[in-house]
Amino acid sequence: MKLSTGKTIELKEMSVDDIDYCNDLPQMRYEGNEVVAITNLAKARTAWIRKGVVKADDKFIKSLSEDEKNELSLAVQEHQRLGE
Repeated sequence: MKLSTGKTIELKEMSVDDIDYCNDLPQMRYEGNEVVAITNLAKARTAWIRKGVVKADDKFIKSLSEDEKNELSLAVQEHQRLGE
């Protein structure tokens, strides 16, 4: 796949366990019935990239802008859904 910035990225198929791990990272804090905070979003984004992109080591992840990380994380999630 190609990011909007032109970087070419190779996505990989994730295991069900890895998908569950990434989905379970964000945590919501409630006050009554209202969500007041969501934590671990950066951890979840990094986990999606690390587990769903070929050769996604620290050097690669650090080379990405915040916008690229957001775009890539969503692309990885969508790629995993295509197999369901």
